[in-house]
Amino acid sequence: MLRLYRPFAVKAWLGGVGLGVGLVGIAIERRWLVWIAVGLLSGAFLVRFAERKAPPP
Repeated sequence: MLRLYRPFAVKAWLGGVGLGVGLVGIAIERRWLVWIAVGLLSGAFLVRFAERKAPPP
């Protein structure tokens, strides 16, 4: 069974939902949906900093 690394799974979900919400917002011309998508995609971007490990001493 494939085990996903937790930050990767969170990043994938945030990115996928953000993309979907953004496309729907663009299609129905609702600016507030696009801003929600921007927030979700920003969260996905910021999760990448949480998954980085400290460099070895």
